[in-house]
Formats: sequence, structure tokens, C-alpha cells
Amino acid sequence: MIAFLSFVVMVLLFAVLVLTARANELSRVLKTDKLDFTNQSRINGYLMLVCLILLFAGAAYSFKELLPLMLPKAASEHGVRTDKLFDINMIIIGIAFFFTQIGLFYFAFRYNESRVDEPYFYPHNNTLEIVWTTIPALVLTGLIVMGMIEWFRIFNVDARDKNMMVIEVTGKQFNWIIRYPGKDGKFGERIIDTAHITPVNELGINWEDPKSHDDFMSDKLYLVKGHPVLMKLGAQDVIHSFFLPHFRVKMDCVPGIPTEFYFKPTVTTKEMQKYLSKQPWWQTNNPETGEPRWKTFKYELACAELCGKSHYGMEREVVVVTQQEYDDWVNQQTAMYESMKPKNTEEPKAAEESVKVENKAQAMLIKK
Repeated sequence: MIAFLSFVVMVLLFAVLVLTARANELSRVLKTDKLDFTNQSRINGYLMLVCLILLFAGAAYSFKELLPLMLPKAASEHGVRTDKLFDINMIIIGIAFFFTQIGLFYFAFRYNESRVDEPYFYPHNNTLEIVWTTIPALVLTGLIVMGMIEWFRIFNVDARDKNMMVIEVTGKQFNWIIRYPGKDGKFGERIIDTAHITPVNELGINWEDPKSHDDFMSDKLYLVKGHPVLMKLGAQDVIHSFFLPHFRVKMDCVPGIPTEFYFKPTVTTKEMQKYLSKQPWWQTNNPETGEPRWKTFKYELACAELCGKSHYGMEREVVVVTQQEYDDWVNQQTAMYESMKPKNTEEPKAAEESVKVENKAQAMLIKK
């Protein structure tokens, strides 16, 4: 509500300034006064200096107020390196912005009509052309090379740990289906057809495949600190985007086209909370919970692709734990194969057939 009222006030203020300027112009026309361009140029020149000061003051204030709200330190191995690349880019852009804006506003002040009657025409200079073409080209080339090196390091298939965890995540409107392999470390086969995909088997898992008997689902994405993980990604309906902001991971989930991302978590959830407990902004109370913000911190899995009207609800908690904590959690999980078994029956197919019968009965009632 406060943001909306602030926006309305800004719009009304802008309207008042426009109408005031228009009234002043009409008044001058009625008085048949000649416009003093020299004086107007002098005023505009000083206003340019004021704008320059306000620009840098606003930028400094924004950094002071908004920097603590940005993502905390990266919680993955490659995230630290990508953050470093981002910082280098921002430093270079910041330096260029600083000097170009000073030149832009100062020249408008220094060479306004009240100070210079006749502008000097400076058509060409070969040395300047070479300098301001070569320097940006070299800087951009360096940034591109650094980015490509990091890109190839992240997506280097040969460098992947053979003992990595493998987790399957499938996006749908509007949820994430998270599947873990059981103790055998292998996923059961999936068959994508109408015979296997049912309301109780959204992924089309082939229950006749023995490897599927220990696979289990989870409402949260559990990862192990220091243990590489390969995320196998997919989508059931539209394009979704698998986004782990704290790990600097983002990969699209495309229907019919498997994608994947490999990374290594480096900070557990508890360690990140401890780190944030020492940061000033995170020590402030969260008005929704009444507790310090760091106590309620959670890693997040979100969808970064606008996938429909409930896109905002595609959020899951990510928990990073130690190996022992992960093993204890896995031992508490129930294989989906076991949960699919109906009472007095050993075959999950019976459960699926019962659902089909119910659906047909409902369809017949609707027809009647």
C-alpha cells in the first residue's frame, strides 16, 4: 500500500510540474515577452550540475540501502567464481559510468550558450578514434574470454565426479516433482505414454523395472555439502526454469528435451544461517515471524520462467546437510513403489487400474 501511494504521489508531482511549466509558457506568450535563450541556457547548465550531484547521491544511497538485500555469498563451488566475474564486470561498468556521466553533465554546463557564443567544430581525430575503439574492444574481449573459460569449466562433462549424486526434478503447472534414486543409486525406467502416465503415476514410472522399487519422492530438495550433484531436469507441460539463486544455478526445463546441471554445494543451511546471523540486515526482526531474519532463512528452489497464472507458487525449500544427516533422512523415506501398493495387493498396477475404473464411472455418470 505504501509503495502504491508513493507511486501516486510521484505521478501527481510530475503532473504538477508539467502543468506549471505549461502555465508559465502560456503566460509568457500572452505578455509577448521574448524568450531569453542565453539566460535559459545558463539555468539549464546549472541544473545539469544539480542533476549530476543528485545522480551520484541517489546511486550512493541505493547501494547503501539495497546492497544488504542482495543475495548472500554463493553456496556452491562454481557460484564463487561466477560472483567474482560479476564483480569484475560491475567494477568496469561502474568506472565507465562514473567518468562518462561526469563528462556528459559537465560539458552541458561548461559549454552552454551563456559561456560560449560560437561552438568549436571538431570533426575528426584519428588518435582518439583508435583509443576509444581499441580500449573497449580489449576490455570486452578479456571479459568474454574469462566468461567462456568459466562456462567450459561448469559444463565440462569429463571433469564430473563419478560418485556424484543424481536427482531428477520435473516441472509442471504448478509444482516440482523431485525424485531420488534409492540405495541402488539408479532410477527406474520411465515410459512416457498414456498407459503408464496416470494420476497416481505422473512420471510414467515402469513398476516392472526392479530399479524403480526403491525410488522415492520428496517435498524438499535435499543436498549434501561437498558432494557433487547432477540435476536431471524435465517438464511436463510448458517451459519452466530450475532456479537455485543461492547456488547460482539456473537451467530451463523444456518439454521433450532433457537438460541437466552439475554443481557442488559448499555451505549447509545451518552454516549459512550462522553466517547471516553476523550480517546487520539479517539481524533485524522479520515482521511476519517476529524473529531475526537469519533464523528463518531457507535456501529456495524457484521457477524463473513465467509459466502461467500460478507461476509464483512454484517454490520449494532446499536443505543442505552433512552426509550423515542426509543418510539418516534417506533411511526415513518410503519408496514410492511401496506407497503405491493397495491393501492386500502386491502389484502397484492394481492401484492404477482402480483409478482408471473410477474415472470411467465418473465419465458415464456425466454422460447420463
